[in-house]
Amino acid sequence: MATLRDVARLAGVSAMTVSNVINGREGRVSAATVEKVRAAVEEIGYVPNASARSLASCSSRIIALVYGAVPGRAALDSPYESLFVGACEERARGAGFALMLCGATRVAETVSQLRSWNVSGAVVMATTAMAPRDFARRVAAPSVFVDAYEDLGEVSHVNIDDVGGARIAGEKLASAGHRNIVFAGPSTARPGVVRARLDGLRQGLAAHGATLERRNVFLAEVDFGQGQALAHRLAEGRREITAVFASGDILALGIVAGLRQCGLDVPGDVSVVGFDGLEMSEFAVPRLTTVRQSVRDKATTAVDYLVGAIAADEPAPRGTILPVTWIPGETLGAPPAPATTREGAAP
Repeated sequence: MATLRDVARLAGVSAMTVSNVINGREGRVSAATVEKVRAAVEEIGYVPNASARSLASCSSRIIALVYGAVPGRAALDSPYESLFVGACEERARGAGFALMLCGATRVAETVSQLRSWNVSGAVVMATTAMAPRDFARRVAAPSVFVDAYEDLGEVSHVNIDDVGGARIAGEKLASAGHRNIVFAGPSTARPGVVRARLDGLRQGLAAHGATLERRNVFLAEVDFGQGQALAHRLAEGRREITAVFASGDILALGIVAGLRQCGLDVPGDVSVVGFDGLEMSEFAVPRLTTVRQSVRDKATTAVDYLVGAIAADEPAPRGTILPVTWIPGETLGAPPAPATTREGAAP
């Protein structure tokens, strides 16, 4: 079995240099030397001993990605979550870390698991519903929270402009003439992404003299099937609803499908706007109008913050709000003419 010293001999460098490259301390080594070491590792098939490295450095070189585990649901099965995990893994690997998935149900169990693995740090998705400051203190390792809105004064975090993106959607809907609008999304009982998007929608509507009635706020998970079911409910008792803003693209696509199953045209009868800008939205028929966030930028920024905190003796909290982009599609149009106007129109 090849050893670290075998790599050093083949590359013509010291064992310490090889150790620095393997453990991600490339700032101490020239780019040319890094390439020589990597080529030697590849040629002789050297596999670092992760356990020995952990004991020697008091660090596992493992970054935990903590997400909210839901009983009966496959882990991270949504397109958004898959993209986020993939981008985190790629960035972590490039920095010399392994990414470990950690499904969280109870805080105490999650903290115990991370401490037993001696993780170098954690990226924590807001779906865990953990209080950031309390979690960071108890896990005793650098942490970065993603899409969290509470208790962020002393922890690093990466959010997107949820309020601003939904405000744009509200302005677009209202300026198109819509006044009877539905908001669809998970619970807004706690501060977070969904409440921020609801607040932004209301702000955008208000800028054009429109309001969102409380009875037009519908609870639904960001799930295609739930979107279809909600569309059927809306079609049965439309109350002159002309547009739906969904807190996630998957939910919006389900609503579009459900409305069409009920014989309604999108956007002729009801307009639909989503949020996330997932790639699948571009291929939907009709193409979804949505607000796009860069999931990759969010993931890589979070990992970069964490890697920097791990390397620092006394890391200072860092935070950012990433921009979003309005993506015109084919599911937003003017509201239909009132029924009385349509009935009285010339044939």
